[in-house]
Parts: sequence; C-alpha cells; structure tokens
Amino acid sequence: MYTLEDFNRRDTSNQASLTAALSWASMKYYIENDPPMSDFEFDMEFKQLQKLESESGTVLEGSPTQRVGSDIQGGFEKHRHIIPMQSIENVYSDEELQEWLASTTRQLKAAFPHETISYTYEPKYDGLSISLIYTDGVLTDAVTRGNQLEGESVLANVKTIINVPHRLQVPAAPVEDLFAEPSLSLPHVLDVRGEVLMPQGSFDRLNAEKAAQGEKPFANKRNAASGSLKQLDPKVTARRGLIVNAYAAYSTDLKWQQENMPSQEATLALLDRLGFSHYPDSRAFDDADQLSAAINRFNEVRTSHQLPYDCDGVVVKVNSRRHQEFLGLNTTFPNWCKARKFPQEAQSTLVRGVSFQVGMTGHITPVAELDPTAISGSIVARATLNNESYIRQLNLTIGSYVFVQKAGEVIPQVTGLDDVRNAAEAVVTSPIVFPTACPCCGTNLEKKGEYWICPNRHCKEQAIQHLEYWCGKDCANIKGLGPNVLADLYDLLDIASVNDLYRVFVVEAEHYEADIFHTDYTAYLQDKLGEGYAEKSIRLMLDGIRQSVQTLTLDRMLGGLGIDGVGKITGKLLAQHFGSLEAFRHTNLEELMLIEGIGEIMARNILDADLSDYACLWGGDERANRIGAPLPFHTTFQAAEKLGDALSGLTIIFTGTSYRFKRDEIKEFFIGHGAKYVGSVSGKVNYVVTGDAPGQNKIDKARQLGVEIMAERDFYEKFGL
Repeated sequence: MYTLEDFNRRDTSNQASLTAALSWASMKYYIENDPPMSDFEFDMEFKQLQKLESESGTVLEGSPTQRVGSDIQGGFEKHRHIIPMQSIENVYSDEELQEWLASTTRQLKAAFPHETISYTYEPKYDGLSISLIYTDGVLTDAVTRGNQLEGESVLANVKTIINVPHRLQVPAAPVEDLFAEPSLSLPHVLDVRGEVLMPQGSFDRLNAEKAAQGEKPFANKRNAASGSLKQLDPKVTARRGLIVNAYAAYSTDLKWQQENMPSQEATLALLDRLGFSHYPDSRAFDDADQLSAAINRFNEVRTSHQLPYDCDGVVVKVNSRRHQEFLGLNTTFPNWCKARKFPQEAQSTLVRGVSFQVGMTGHITPVAELDPTAISGSIVARATLNNESYIRQLNLTIGSYVFVQKAGEVIPQVTGLDDVRNAAEAVVTSPIVFPTACPCCGTNLEKKGEYWICPNRHCKEQAIQHLEYWCGKDCANIKGLGPNVLADLYDLLDIASVNDLYRVFVVEAEHYEADIFHTDYTAYLQDKLGEGYAEKSIRLMLDGIRQSVQTLTLDRMLGGLGIDGVGKITGKLLAQHFGSLEAFRHTNLEELMLIEGIGEIMARNILDADLSDYACLWGGDERANRIGAPLPFHTTFQAAEKLGDALSGLTIIFTGTSYRFKRDEIKEFFIGHGAKYVGSVSGKVNYVVTGDAPGQNKIDKARQLGVEIMAERDFYEKFGL
C-alpha cells in the first residue's frame, strides 16, 4: 500500500521511485479527488520521468507516461465517446504561451496564407468534464471524461442539474426583425462538452451541512462537484446545487458542423442560442498583445474572487474550426489549444508553533501550527514542513509570518517568509528546534540523509501505522481495523506487530477455543477491550484476520512488509521475479538489481529491512506458531496465465518498441512462456531481445558482457513463438 509518506520521500532521479509516485498521484487526482501535488509539480516531474525513460530505454509497468488519467470509478455503465475527450496541455508562463502562439501562427499562415489567424480564451474551469449527447434535440446521454476514449454514463444525475437543457429548442426569430438569424435545424447527434461546477454558495451550504452532521467537509469545489455528480442516488445530486458551463460542441454531421459552428466564437454563440450557460466574454483576437491583455484582465477578476466558480487559468484556442482540424490531435492533447495556468493563490499567516509527527518508517516530520487562514475556499491551520533541511533553506522560525498555498489546491504547503510583513510588524521569533528523542516513545533519534528517524520499530506510532498499512485494502484487506482500534489493541492486548496480530486473533484464539474449560473467545476479547466493543465488531475482527491467512497473495504480502519504498507496484515485481517468499528471503544485491524497476537504493532497503515482526508468514516466530505448525499463508506467486514452457530456464530482457505487443504486455508474454524477465543487463542474462529503437546503453552493456542480442522477430521464430 503506497502512502503519502512514501510519496514525500520519492526520488525524482530514480525511475522506479518516480513511476510509483506519479502513478499514485494520478490515482489520487482522478479517482479520489485528493491530489497530493500541484499541477505544475506533476507536469515537471512527468517530464523528468519521460527523460529517465528515454535514457534507460525502458518503461516500467504502470508508468503514467503510457496512459492517460482516468476518472472511471465503477458503479456506472461505461459509454464510448463519439469523439475522444482529450485533456489540454499546460503552460505556466506568458513566455511559453507566446512561444506556442507564434509557432502555431507560423504553421497556419503557411497553410492558409490569405486567412486571418485568430484565437479565443475561456476560463480553465476546475470541475469535472462532461459530454452531453443530444439525439434529435433530446438529451439521451451524459458521459464523464473517463480515460478520454470512454467514460461513465451519469445521465440520471445530470438531468437533475438545473441549467442543463433536456430538450433543445431554437427560439424563433420575430417576423418583423429583418436582421434576425435564420431558422436552425438541429443535427441528428449533437455532442455538447462542458464542465460540471459547484458555485461558491452551493459549496458553503454543503460544507455547513456536513459540519452539522459531524462529517468531514469537502476540501475544495472540484472535489465537491465530482463527489456530487457521481452519487448512486440522483436525489443526492439534485440537492447539491451543481451547474454546467458549456465550452465546445461537435456533430457527426460534418457539413452541418461546418455551416453552423465554423469557429469557437460561432460555437459559443450557438450554444448560447440553444440555452446553455457559458463564459460570456469569449472574443476572437488576431493580435497576441491584445489577447495577453485580455487574459491579464481576466486574472485580476479571478484573484479578486468575483467569479462564482473555481478556475486556475485560461484555455487559449485557435478560433477557426478548419484551422483546428488542420493542426489536429496528438495521442493525449489537441494541438490547437493550450491551458495557461496561473500562479497558485498564497496567503500570509503566522507560525504559532511546530509539532512533530512520527511516520510508519520512523521518519520525523515537522508540522507548522498556523493562525487559521482561508485559502482556496477552506480554512488552513496546519502545514507540513517536510524536513529539517527544508526549514533551513526557507529560514523558517516560530513567530514569523509565512506564505502558505495549497499543492494541487488541497495540501497546505509553506512556500517562504513574508519579509514585508515580518519587518512591518517587528515580529519576535524563536528557532524551530528538532527533538533529539522520539516525541512518541522517547528513543534517541538517528540521522539518515535529510531525515531524523526513530529507530524503535515498536514505537507505538510506528507500530500502529505498520499494522494499519498491513490491514489496508492493498494488503490483507481486513476491515474495521483503523488507527483508533489498533491503538486500543496495542494498549489492551499488547499487539505491536503483525506477529502479535495473528498470535492473538488466530493462534491463541484456536488454543483458547480448544480448551473445554474456557468460554467463547469473543467474550474473552470483549472483556479485555472493555466498553465500546460489541460482540459483533469483535467477531468481524476475528473472522477478517483469520480469512486473510487464506486470501493474502504473495505480491500483496511483499508490498505490505513496510519496507522503505516498497509498496503495491514493487511488491508485484518482487513476487513475479522470485515466485516464493522463501526465494525472496534469501536474495542478494546482485539478484535484486536484475529486476526491472529496482535500483540500488531500493535493493539495499530490502536487504537491510528487519522483517522479524512478520516472521509468522514463514513460521519463524515461536509465539505466533506455538501450536506446532506455521500458519497456512500462500507464500508462492500464482502467475496470471501459463502460455507454455518454450523459454523455461532463460533470463531475458527486452528493449525498444515491440511490433507485436503493447509495452505492458511484453513482460507477461515472456514470463507466461517460462522465462525470467529482468530490467538490466548482467552476465546472467541469456538474451537481449530488441524491438524498434532499442536502448543503446543496454546494447552496449550486452556486447561488453557477451550476451546474445537478437531481433524480436528472429527471437520468436527461433523459439516457435
């Protein structure tokens, strides 16, 4: 189970670490509406990952560079888009935008020398994209963006949004109006694209209701809009006060489309005529300076909080649809538009103090206690300070005013000192002093790189987080064991490790129930835990922990061991490579370095890990197994599909682009035929198989070591594949 702590320790120079971090960040953004970083940070690190992949010649399984983000959550029927619903590429400065405008204008002037090249801008809404499908003027479907090719149909929910027309009606022009627009016949299919938004008033009302009911409020309006649209009960959506602002439209009748929507200006005018809400001031500009001035004026309106919805930039589009079609699409973004992202809003507030939190791996994280301040629609009172080095670099002190903003509009982050305010108010400050002992257990801290660490693995905070990590859905998936319950188990049942968990709930339970002189074990635990623990909840705990012995797989087992940097993705890599827990436990550095996606730092973390708290998995803990036999965990890996044995006993690496398989299918193919698939060249490799554009470093290393290099087609022919 990958955690925020893992994410904060990501190594942006390590391909495996960055792949895992950005995959997790993408999932948090699209599925959980809980982004751990700003769009800017994600884009910059995404480009760094592309660079690392280019240099290594490999792309690791699950890499976000090979797939688009998807907001598909399940629970709704999937529908395919008539036209792909692509995202928009971001730029973060006026210079980048002007460079794109100049380059695009040059291309269009060369292709259309006698035509005016113009651009429009609209708000970059911070909500949830939606495709509204009208058949013969009637709303027949509403599909989320999803993975760009298909999304989830939420028609029943969208029909509850007050400003979405259910039937399109073109208003008739007055007979006496000589300048009226001609009558309009609608196409058979019209696809209207828009953004589902939650206005400020609806957001404030919803969070007030949540607070009154003791529930956690939404962090921002985007999260609130997404969560409200994807309710299984449309009646809930109807109460949330959502709106839709339209920004584009398409038709399968291309002749009708060109006649009625020849430009972005004309498209918005048509949408206005059909009754859709949209940004009202989107004019076309053929002068880049005038366009920039208009964008700057819009940003002044945005920062003065005059807009009823959230937006974090503007979308600049080529105006002419014919010009758009000429520029076309790439695999992820349209080439005819760019999103100019604005700097994030920051607020100045006072640092009242600093507290220190203990993470699962013992890392001590400082947290600033702030004067509460409103940022991007919510009240912020705490912000992480990362580590001691971060505090020194920013010269942070207690009692000083600092700027705070939200990474990804969600996570509060101190970005620096407010020097002007500190000087004007003559603040009295004191240094931030790191503790020398663990704030939880009192053990002396040790320095590891930029971090202070508590070395006591049975420190209560660490133990509870290790247990919570193990019980999570990506590992043992034991429900009902949250941090508060685990704290009680630690205090009242002496459960400080995974060994203890299975000792108390499996081994001792069976021993107790086998004794004819004892009552039911559930009653025994209920007596130990005291008030607040009903018989039903204890029975669920017992059943869940016992069941996990039968259902836990090797990949989830290895990913749940709490090894620094090893989570769900790496756990699967290790399980596929070693095949058994026994083989994993007796590995060495050379073997680990062969595995695609495992670097030296992670390999040493694996070898240095103290796994004694998990000895119940292999029968090495006397207390956990005192009834005479190890617990029946499944400690061998169940491969997905056995295709054959043609490659049995061979160690293979593939580099380049396959003519036959997608990148994430290559590894499964080789493993399915019995091969051991690795990520780096060594003397143990039998074949380096090459597709198009193979990595030169791997080719050079193979030649140096005398490893046979074979073209992909020749390899398949040689082994009859």
